[in-house]
Amino acid sequence: MARTLTPNQTAARDARRERFAALAGQIAELSPEARAALATSMPAIVTVEGRALSLHNACLVALQLPTATILGGYRQWLAAGRQVRKGEHAIMIWAPRMKKDADTGDDERAGFITISMFDVSQTDAAVASEAA
Repeated sequence: MARTLTPNQTAARDARRERFAALAGQIAELSPEARAALATSMPAIVTVEGRALSLHNACLVALQLPTATILGGYRQWLAAGRQVRKGEHAIMIWAPRMKKDADTGDDERAGFITISMFDVSQTDAAVASEAA
């Protein structure tokens, strides 16, 4: 069930989407050589699971947080024993949206969505709660 957003949340969402669309537009306007140069000028960026980001997503990350090295979602960091610090701003990247084919039951790509990721520099080691 979808939750209802307040007017402030809707405005913040729309502003975030506009900023992200502008970043994606900047990258789309780059020549393939310029995109490759941007990607090779920064350290390799991987996910918590060790997967490398696509060239386009690496460029998006470089424009948002040039020092990023390891990215993960909020719950991924919790599973890895780290906590995203309060007040940190997410890095937005593209992720494929999958859906089941009605006839075959196979997964097929249905487009892309934006997802929020955080760099390891935006996290702290999770403090284990003491059992009483």
